[in-house]
Amino acid sequence: MINYEPAPLREGQISKLREYEQQLSQLTGAPVILIAYSEKDEDGNPSEGQVGSTEKKRP
Repeated sequence: MINYEPAPLREGQISKLREYEQQLSQLTGAPVILIAYSEKDEDGNPSEGQVGSTEKKRP
């Protein structure tokens, strides 16, 4: 079973998500809510290869 918990985002990242929500809402004419989560395995450990919704792995 996979558990989902809120992603550990910094304030600046949360602000960016809110900006994206507003932009998408204006473009679509409908409310948009973006959700950032962390995927964890049965033991509560982060799943391998998973990247948060606002951050990408860097080489």
